[in-house]
Amino acid sequence: MDTIKEYSIQYAYAMDADDTLIHITQASPLQQYTCPGCGGKLTPVLGVQKAKHFRHFQDCCSSETYLHKCAKEAFLYCYTHALSVAKPITLKLERQVRCTGGRSALLSDLEFRCLKKEPATYDMTKLFDTAELEKYDNNLGLKPDIMLSDSGTSRRCYVEICVTHPCSEEKINSGIPILEFKITSESDIQMLLSGTYAAADERLKPYNFSPKPKTQDTCSGLCTAGHTEMTMWSMNETGRLKVEYASLQDVDLGFYSPSNTWPVSLSSEETENRLIGLINDIDPNHQYRLCLRCKFSTRWDSGYMNCTKKLKRVPYTEARQCSEYENSR
Repeated sequence: MDTIKEYSIQYAYAMDADDTLIHITQASPLQQYTCPGCGGKLTPVLGVQKAKHFRHFQDCCSSETYLHKCAKEAFLYCYTHALSVAKPITLKLERQVRCTGGRSALLSDLEFRCLKKEPATYDMTKLFDTAELEKYDNNLGLKPDIMLSDSGTSRRCYVEICVTHPCSEEKINSGIPILEFKITSESDIQMLLSGTYAAADERLKPYNFSPKPKTQDTCSGLCTAGHTEMTMWSMNETGRLKVEYASLQDVDLGFYSPSNTWPVSLSSEETENRLIGLINDIDPNHQYRLCLRCKFSTRWDSGYMNCTKKLKRVPYTEARQCSEYENSR
């Protein structure tokens, strides 16, 4: 008897006479059960003093095999049952949302776009009306643990169970949507039976799913580009440029717009072009002489420019007293 106990294994799941996966809480002492892993006999232990379990008296069944087969049966049962009773199987992924609101318009480079993610929830049963265990995919020559397919289209999805071996590169590179579940214990089986799966769960790794991005024209929530440092330009009554600095989230949209506000990180050339445009907007009649408008000036750098006529670096206001000034902008 001691020898038998030494090799006995305790499990929470078994296959009943109808080849359906059941939990020990559903077991009856009058029924016969087999191991999902090796097919060996399992005996339900339903005492009140010890935790209920199925006892496995064969040491030939590895935990890896047991968990792998239990997980496949659990998902298959959950999915087919949901189809039969019109119950949703929920998959929560993430969708990228791009804001095109007022603050976003001040950003000149896509690198700075305010990008967020929001849940994208799908009912898998509306996409795939068939679930088959280890169904061979004739189109790709692959065999997933479970294949979900749609009887009306060629749409399909692979479900892969990873106990020790992750999904193969061949399957991932096929482009077929794949749900890979990482199973390490019997508690993960309960997750599969729940019928609610989320990419945020570290046990699920989705491949080749691409929720359609969303664009919204109003800012909401925390702006991911809010800390981008901005320059805010204006011109005083004497024609001098004035610059202020602020984070994007602090810019007053009632006064500043893309014509006078842009990221600090813009190149010198782009900043120069923006300033020329700003000056022309504010002073269309060219009342003020500024080096920015002169054909001999290049390379704006923090209020200074390179004068190709004088062959030296000069303040942008040098043009006011410059006899060589020649407007061309």
